[in-house]
Amino acid sequence: MRPLTIDLDELAVALDTSDIEHYLDLGSGQVVPLIEDSPDPGLLTLLEEDPERLLPIEPLSTRESLELMRDFLREVDEPHAYPLLAAALEGRKPFKAFRHVLMGYPELLQAWYVYQGERLRECALDWLADHQIRPAGQSAIL
Repeated sequence: MRPLTIDLDELAVALDTSDIEHYLDLGSGQVVPLIEDSPDPGLLTLLEEDPERLLPIEPLSTRESLELMRDFLREVDEPHAYPLLAAALEGRKPFKAFRHVLMGYPELLQAWYVYQGERLRECALDWLADHQIRPAGQSAIL
């Protein structure tokens, strides 16, 4: 595995963002968004002239994102919130409904943000390992 300096939080955000394309610049280690309305000219040039330098970041699937919420639900011990969150995940718009329920429970909402951040960083590390990239500063696993 080759080491690369990467902001894991930025990679985690890219993995959790399905409406904007993101790339990992294998030269700089930066996570670069491709914003349709105002694309970065440097990124467009790089995509055209040196596309192998940019690794597309596929966001988590809907199934994977729902699984994160279901995993969080297993840790919820708030007796009133649990059934509401469980029902939200089985409804028509589970992402919106889940967040709506959490808004009524500020401590749970904060716990969700912490949990989601930790899990997305784990997903980012897994994604990097799948692409034979090791974040700089992280020792190689023998």
